[in-house]
Amino acid sequence: MTNPLVRVVARLTMAPLRKLVRPNRRMNAALWNAQYALGLWRFLDGMSDGGMPLSLIARWAPDPTILDLGCGTSANLPLAPGRYRRYHGVDISRRAIDQARAIGRPDTSFEVADIRTFDTPDRFDAILLREVIYYLSESESATLLRRLPGMLTARGRILVQVYDTAQAGELLRLVRSCGLTVAEGLPTRLGPGPSGVFLVLTAPAATAGRGIGDPGDDTARP
Repeated sequence: MTNPLVRVVARLTMAPLRKLVRPNRRMNAALWNAQYALGLWRFLDGMSDGGMPLSLIARWAPDPTILDLGCGTSANLPLAPGRYRRYHGVDISRRAIDQARAIGRPDTSFEVADIRTFDTPDRFDAILLREVIYYLSESESATLLRRLPGMLTARGRILVQVYDTAQAGELLRLVRSCGLTVAEGLPTRLGPGPSGVFLVLTAPAATAGRGIGDPGDDTARP
């Protein structure tokens, strides 16, 4: 496990570096690959939030299909057989995806891609954004949130997890500006870390499989 002091120093130095390289996909991917190679995120793999994402999803979609954007190694998501039908994880780091595939869990697939531009013809009952919003600019987050309804089934929901609750107010403003509704907000905790929140988001029914702001969508904003 990485020394906590090393993690703190890494986060302080990585924050401005990420902002600098984020516009360049290759540099951004290289930075994340370096972090996983150094084991800076290994401490997360042994932590668990008690399976909250799957427990939440089961309320509206038993046996769900799940899309996990910015999945990392996905090791801390308890994908127990019988709790999901299909899981697809996406991350910009090839090293993270290699580690995720090596776990060898059934009915899972993984893809190296930038979530800012990722698209798929498939539809999912749940889309996870676990500790991802922090690493996008506000405009990037808004563009992504407006596109995600196009990847949902009719019963689908978007789950956003944040541990920096100081940003919760700004996140709520962003979510609502994108035409999404907060159906539920629940506290969560990952291991011994600080308490965070899970937001369950719903989109207007007419946007399922299309995306907010697409042609023909009367919820589009000027």
